[in-house]
Amino acid sequence: MRFVFAREKDGKVHFRKRHPDVAVREVKEVFHFRMAVQPTYGGALKGIGHTRSRRFLVVIFKWGKNKDTVFVVTAYPAKRAHVEVYLRTVGEIQ
Repeated sequence: MRFVFAREKDGKVHFRKRHPDVAVREVKEVFHFRMAVQPTYGGALKGIGHTRSRRFLVVIFKWGKNKDTVFVVTAYPAKRAHVEVYLRTVGEIQ
């Protein structure tokens, strides 16, 4: 799977501007596990999932053609309400 990240004019990854504690590696890890996925604005999707270290993140993304590419708009740490949605949808942490 190929990842493309939204970038600022200076070339830095967009979500790192407001959330420097979220690593690109962690965002990629979220896609290795089941996610709770909800539609959001502009045809994008909101994925709620966890990393290998079981840290929960929210990733706003769009699929590319054939779902072989993921365009990541932004990502941020999940709040309690996001984790509750994940648990209701997915059931448990894998």
